[in-house]
Amino acid sequence: MPGEKVARLVHARVRRLERRADAFERRLRDLDDHSEQLEDLLTRLVRIVALQRRRVARDLARIDERLDRLMRALTTGRTSDLRRLAELERRMR
Repeated sequence: MPGEKVARLVHARVRRLERRADAFERRLRDLDDHSEQLEDLLTRLVRIVALQRRRVARDLARIDERLDRLMRALTTGRTSDLRRLAELERRMR
């Protein structure tokens, strides 16, 4: 009967659609799991970068303090040298 053939074709098509829908749902679940893993990874990376940023800022502040001390020492030494030279020049005249 022609009606049976149509019914079988419709039934086969419905089964294919169900299989495709199941496969699509599986992919969505896998994608959701993967996105959660990526979110966890990115959260950890942000924390690591923030920690590194704080360390670098602290280290740069220490370097800045050292440079300031060095500049003060150099300026003080240069001033003392200039005073000594001026005193020597005055004595030589």
